Amino acid sequence: LKIGVRAQVQGKVGVIRFVGTTHFQTGKWIGIELDESQGKNSGVVQGKRYFDCKTNHGMFVRPSQV
Repeated sequence: LKIGVRAQVQGKVGVIRFVGTTHFQTGKWIGIELDESQGKNSGVVQGKRYFDCKTNHGMFVRPSQV
């Protein structure tokens, strides 16, 4: 799981834009920029930017979900 790699999650397709830990939850997270507006954010969670993408094109999932 590397930044820039295309991935499919829960039937949604996009590009990995973030790999690492976050302040909103413990453990490792994968941030994905989705091809379509099916996400929950724009790479920002609780006021902190983890990556850039259009509104509702970003989502965070656990590595096991990718």
